[in-house]
Amino acid sequence: MKFYFKIIFVMILFGLISVVQAQQIKPDSLSLKEVINLTLTNQPLINQAIEQVNAEDAKIKEQKSNYYPQVDGSLSYAWIGPIISLSFPGMGNFNFNTPNNYDMHVSAGYTLYDFGKREAGLDLIKSYKLSAEEKINLIKSNLSYSAIQTFYTILFLEKSINVTDDQINTLNKHLDVTKKKVITGSATDFDVLTTEVRIASAQNAKIDLQNALRKEKIYLQNLIGYNSEQPFNLSGNFTLNEFNANEDSLIIQAYKMRPEIKLAKDAENSAKISQNLYSLGDRPTISIGANYGLKNGFFPNLDVLRGNWAAAISVNIPIFNGYRTDAKVEEAEANLKSSSQEILSLERKIKTEVQSAYSDLQLNREKLATTKLQVKQAEEAVSRAVVKYRDGVITNLDLIDAETTLAEAKLLYLQVIYKNLISKYALEKVIGTVVW
Repeated sequence: MKFYFKIIFVMILFGLISVVQAQQIKPDSLSLKEVINLTLTNQPLINQAIEQVNAEDAKIKEQKSNYYPQVDGSLSYAWIGPIISLSFPGMGNFNFNTPNNYDMHVSAGYTLYDFGKREAGLDLIKSYKLSAEEKINLIKSNLSYSAIQTFYTILFLEKSINVTDDQINTLNKHLDVTKKKVITGSATDFDVLTTEVRIASAQNAKIDLQNALRKEKIYLQNLIGYNSEQPFNLSGNFTLNEFNANEDSLIIQAYKMRPEIKLAKDAENSAKISQNLYSLGDRPTISIGANYGLKNGFFPNLDVLRGNWAAAISVNIPIFNGYRTDAKVEEAEANLKSSSQEILSLERKIKTEVQSAYSDLQLNREKLATTKLQVKQAEEAVSRAVVKYRDGVITNLDLIDAETTLAEAKLLYLQVIYKNLISKYALEKVIGTVVW
């Protein structure tokens, strides 16, 4: 009796272990929103861009330091010689310097006025920070839409494989029936061979779809930060939503929302600030300074440390620097013109992209109705073919042809839905829609 209890206990234990393992390897079910969030969370490109913004923040702090006094401390010791001295009869020797010289000072300096150089420098770095922040949005946009396309491509391939599986199963059933008919003499080996060729063709198509699916999943794993051994499933609707908009309004929206336009305008603003900054290169700078410290070597007690101080005001006036200022101003003007032309060129490119994406979406929407009708007609054809086949009017191969046409129509319909989804998101991308 104890032996049986032990067997039952071991079986229960193994059952619990199997359940736990099954729960551990259960793949994640990811929605489109979760895929986008994982992509933006686990991508090094975004972290790299964020660190660039942090670097610009540090540069802003560095530039702001010019608004504060600069304080330095110094300690020095010098052993010098020869010692200069004079000898007076009856009074001994008098030294004019000492071999051991100590100097301890604290100095402070402050720029009173520089004709706006500090402000212009700070504005320039702030403009660089805005560009770095906008670059993050550009990276997020590209990654998000890449994740969306991969997400729907995987759904499309999975559904296509399901349709192909149904086709293969149907063909296998026909093959079994045909083989039985060969035995009874109501079919020939040619019918068997033709059916086997159809099955092999469908299986090859399935292999191609599985290979494409495997590659897309590898790419998505890289996007969302999963390792190659971490399984996942996607949960999403392979359906279409209405999208009604005017082409001209979409172009206007793209001009306002595209990150590339914002980056180009940031570059134009930076060029303007640079031009202003370089134009101030020949302006004078007014500064004040002071220092206080302890030092020996003062007559008559040369070895005694004494307090000493100094205060000064200075004006630094650039007179000639080899035309450097003029050259920098010319450079800034050229960069400004270049940035303006880049914006114009980018606007033309964006207009073309919006028009092209809008045209693709319209075309795919028109194809949707016709392919849906094709599926319906193919289904009716199969229904009629089944009746005719039962009545002996058509052969098994004729029925297979009708069913193959239906499978091809279903695959084409899936493909059109997929292209509609991709073209819709492609249009949203080129008009700058934020999806994250």
